[in-house]
Amino acid sequence: MRYISCFLIIGLSLLASIASNQEGAEEPIQVGEPAPDFTLQDAEDQEHALKKMRGKAVFLIMGHRKIRKEDDKWGHAFQKDYGENDRIIAYIVADMRSVPAFVPKGFVKRQLKKNKPPVTLLLDWKGKVHQLYHTQKEKPNLYLIDPEGKFAFHTESNFDTDTYQKLKAVIDGFTN
Repeated sequence: MRYISCFLIIGLSLLASIASNQEGAEEPIQVGEPAPDFTLQDAEDQEHALKKMRGKAVFLIMGHRKIRKEDDKWGHAFQKDYGENDRIIAYIVADMRSVPAFVPKGFVKRQLKKNKPPVTLLLDWKGKVHQLYHTQKEKPNLYLIDPEGKFAFHTESNFDTDTYQKLKAVIDGFTN
């Protein structure tokens, strides 16, 4: 009987924890809030830490491998307009949880080196940054972080010119 009650208590605690985590995942990102810091590696094993980028605007394109083409469209548009601007930097942050466990990380990195994305791609192997940023899976999640480290723009969108023009107007406010 003691074991059954212990299992019930542990089970209920786990369910409560899962429920509270799911509720937190639905909270939308608000413009003006501080962006959670993170450190991720790229395919070359170089670390990129958000807190080290203070003073620059940071454009994050967050997605996973199944929407990579849409992520790349955002990256290409950014590179065309801001590739030479040292006041802003862009990253594609890839949620790597969908990569099958039997695929070695080294293989993935070699493929990324062969098929380079338009902007630096950061590898979120455990999906922690995507969880911090409350990303959705259906479309790229776009986050613009101002030079002080606060969210200045956020949306989920496949590439379209209207959304890009809205993003560009906010970027131009930091870079001109």
